[in-house]
Amino acid sequence: MKVILALLSFLVLVSFLSNCKKSVARELDDLLESGSSFQSATFCEKNKTQLKEREEDCKRVTTLAKEEIDTILNRRLDLGIAPVIVEKKKGQEVEEFLQVHTRMGIRYWEIWKSNVILE
Repeated sequence: MKVILALLSFLVLVSFLSNCKKSVARELDDLLESGSSFQSATFCEKNKTQLKEREEDCKRVTTLAKEEIDTILNRRLDLGIAPVIVEKKKGQEVEEFLQVHTRMGIRYWEIWKSNVILE
């Protein structure tokens, strides 16, 4: 009987530990602390229904991401006909953001693809 009780207790503990996962809000906090504005804004857009109470944080990082895209694309004006070269990792973050955030993607995708080279 003791063995069965110990085994059941062990199974309950394993089940509990395997179901432990960071909350969406905690994941956002981690991204806001150590991630880029693109990563945070992408996460917000992917999880917007679960982050209603964090709407202000999400708006703020989305605005920061948009401003950074504007800054990158404005460098194109300074370069004349030469395309803007962006670090590959950052460029991939921008592209994922544009693909996930529909309104931003409609506004920037074609301009981004025609004016930016990832290296």
